[in-house]
Amino acid sequence: MDQLSLRHYEKLESYLPVSLLSPATAALAFVFVLGFVVLRYFAMVLPFHAVFYRWRPAFTRARQIYPQLPGRKEQFFELKWSLMSSLIFAGTGVLLGVMWELGWTKLYLKFDGYGLWYLPVSWLLLLVIHDAYFYWTHVWLHRPGIYERFHRIHHRSLRPSPWASFSFHPVESLINAIWIPLVVLVLPLHPVVLIFHLTFMTVSAITNHLGFEVLPASAVRHGYGRWLISGTHHAQHHRFFRANYGLFLTCWDHWMKTEHAKFEEEFARVFAKSLTPESESANPTR
Repeated sequence: MDQLSLRHYEKLESYLPVSLLSPATAALAFVFVLGFVVLRYFAMVLPFHAVFYRWRPAFTRARQIYPQLPGRKEQFFELKWSLMSSLIFAGTGVLLGVMWELGWTKLYLKFDGYGLWYLPVSWLLLLVIHDAYFYWTHVWLHRPGIYERFHRIHHRSLRPSPWASFSFHPVESLINAIWIPLVVLVLPLHPVVLIFHLTFMTVSAITNHLGFEVLPASAVRHGYGRWLISGTHHAQHHRFFRANYGLFLTCWDHWMKTEHAKFEEEFARVFAKSLTPESESANPTR
């Protein structure tokens, strides 16, 4: 990337081309951000859906987690709720812009504002904070009474497809989105780092709900597969409900003893093509 391109990403107008402090421009910004969020959702989900659900090359069949993939009715249900979540995500994006313009955030524009070394470090800090936030809010969403009101929508997908990435009740969508305006109040971040993390988060959400294992078959044997959350790990959460609450890393599941006891066994069975169907009608609140 040349110096001119770098300077472009060090200007506030590259991210906020208009002031968001008037209700009219904020409303127009909401429409624009909503369109961007929806287009981004389709642009990122469709390639995975095309490869794994439409074209089905040979390498995908050896990685299929569920004995039977979700049908069109299930996928449409996930798409509908994901589009509703886009409204919340767009609103949160506008809120973040307003906060930035008012000077309430720790967002900074010069790439070397905290030293170039801080860019990757700040992303790792963001990932760890987000992972902890998600784990504990996810555990809370599984509490009796809370689950039935807010989290049941996401768990209607017993065999989630990539469309389930953002299939949430509006309250859960708000919980998943509001961490961004909260974290930038205290953690200095360059907007490019934040954009990178949001892209990483979306890819992670898609692959975790894909219904196929994207990690190599040797991942668990080599160690890193025990600490990274992917399709098999999160598919167990959708089927068993009371295990595997993490987002990116399994650290909290290990520390809190909430990882499913047969994760490694099932990971191996995916590649052995001998996954046996579990009781997918289990009571999620038992």
